[in-house]
Amino acid sequence: MAQVDEIRRLQALRRRFEALGLEVGMLPGGRSILVTLPVGAEPFATPQGPRIVRAVRFYTVGYDRIKCVAPRALFHLPLVRIVDCETTTDLEARIRAAWDERQLALGRARRWLEDLGVAIEAPQGAPHWGFALGLEDERARAAVVEPERVILPSRGPLSGLSLASPAERVFAPEGCRSATDLELAVTARLEELARRRRRPQPRPRPSDGADLPAPRSAFRAPVLLVGARLATDRTLHESLRLRGFEVRATPSMAEGLDAFREHSFELVLAEARLDRADGIELIPSIRMLPGIQELPVALLDDHARESRREAARAAGANAYLAGGLDGARLASALVHLAAIGRRRFTRYKSALSVSWRGADSPGVSATIGRGGMFVKTACAAPSANGRYAVHLPESGSTLRVDAELAYRLPDAAGPEGPDGFGLRFRAFQPGDEAAWIDYLARLAPLTARRLPASPAPS
Repeated sequence: MAQVDEIRRLQALRRRFEALGLEVGMLPGGRSILVTLPVGAEPFATPQGPRIVRAVRFYTVGYDRIKCVAPRALFHLPLVRIVDCETTTDLEARIRAAWDERQLALGRARRWLEDLGVAIEAPQGAPHWGFALGLEDERARAAVVEPERVILPSRGPLSGLSLASPAERVFAPEGCRSATDLELAVTARLEELARRRRRPQPRPRPSDGADLPAPRSAFRAPVLLVGARLATDRTLHESLRLRGFEVRATPSMAEGLDAFREHSFELVLAEARLDRADGIELIPSIRMLPGIQELPVALLDDHARESRREAARAAGANAYLAGGLDGARLASALVHLAAIGRRRFTRYKSALSVSWRGADSPGVSATIGRGGMFVKTACAAPSANGRYAVHLPESGSTLRVDAELAYRLPDAAGPEGPDGFGLRFRAFQPGDEAAWIDYLARLAPLTARRLPASPAPS
């Protein structure tokens, strides 16, 4: 009986729209009516200026409300009550009133964001403000419709995850006094929701052939964490991974230095107080490692101490961070540190044979380093990222590395083809990175580039 009453009410609502001369249809499932409403010539005000709208398309929600779906900008409006609308003029006036109310809220939201110093964006055609979050997915943008209420992006940490309700998508940050405070609060909320909703991901299948091109994926900058607390803080590790870092951690200074024997890192975060050592001592020790030129290093102290800040600066630290283990705050600080544009690794002149799939003949390296190499070649450079074979003549071994094509240099004789290309290393086959670092260590001056001895077991 209830279903019969529902059908009757829906039919009556449809006849009402048809009597107004509107184009009417039914959504799939037959429980909602789709209506096209022509509107007057008066433009809709937007942050980008007046916008002409010829018609509004909406569907019914129940028997007294509508949801606008086109143009796209109107989709962001809340549900509009139409129970007392008798004419098309009434319908249009009610929609315009909802739009005008949204514009007033946007004005208040803009003043709130500008007071915090947030760099805001106005997406074309959408009645909300957006701002970047510094996540690995650069397209992840938070949206703001009214002050102190942020709409979380579906990209980034929440990509592919379903939330319990639409209300979880709206976040009300508290105590934010700056753009940094807002970014940290929003990213921390994203990570909290992601941890709750995350589903196990299928493991990728291993490649059957070492010479196949490497799968194309985003580069995850390797970061080394040094210190017992940093090594065990899983929340920090997850915050860094969400921002595009590959995390390695060691509890002590000796183990941190030893990690450089097998891996190269884009930056280092160390505790100011390490077991039996001061974190400041780590900085010059890293600078003396073979193949390291000026690697960004940050120190974390539990409380700000001006004397230690000065000592860290004098030792060459790129950042001195004080406070507790706030994963989102530290991860955002490392994002900014990773953007430092200085040369991290030393370059050495070395002629090594380099081959890759599709090359008619091997190329020859001109300069090499921990993070990549420049290859001179008579044939065309590869057109995409892939896997390369580097041949070491002293040992007769071949190292295999997945690398990103960084740039090409044209031939001075003319534009017929590239003279050479630069590679950024992304991942070595197991054991090959240690062999590569060992080779570089032998190229470094023995007086200043000797690897520190591994500590004897106690």
